[in-house]
Amino acid sequence: MAEKIDVNELGRSVDLKKLSSDELVAVMRDALAEPEGAKTVDASVFARLVKGASKAQLEAIMTSDARRPVIDAIFGRMSEFYSSKGASSKRQVVHWHVTGAPGGGSDDYQTAMQHGVCTVSTTLDEEPRTELFMNGTEFLKVVTNNANPITLFMTRKLKVSGDVGFATALQKMFTIPSA
Repeated sequence: MAEKIDVNELGRSVDLKKLSSDELVAVMRDALAEPEGAKTVDASVFARLVKGASKAQLEAIMTSDARRPVIDAIFGRMSEFYSSKGASSKRQVVHWHVTGAPGGGSDDYQTAMQHGVCTVSTTLDEEPRTELFMNGTEFLKVVTNNANPITLFMTRKLKVSGDVGFATALQKMFTIPSA
């Protein structure tokens, strides 16, 4: 891959089967190197990219140095996709644990929803109503509407601690872009 390809262009017109995992990782790393880069990525195009990528390609992204910028970009825009339908006046806190980080451990985020507003933090400083645990590949699929969280829960690829009923309602609280 000689020239630099934009993530939106990649998702729209490049056959991912013709890209190596290393090439896909490089595109993601380049696109998200600057914080402003994440804001230029079309969410539905990103969802299409995740849908078209092989399991090996997604695993390569989530085990590379592009992992954190990808996850940061997703959480950085999560409040944009929060739907205040049925929003509670009571503060609802979710801890997200994206497991399988290089070197072990997880990337952890907190979302807090109240009065139709969703805030995101990397500091887990509030008692969560629910906690979600999933590996990076499954996380990418869930947040791009390319996997059903209920199915992942039933197959133990998504683990929930706390209020399981609330966890199942989370998907309805976000307008998730589809491929």
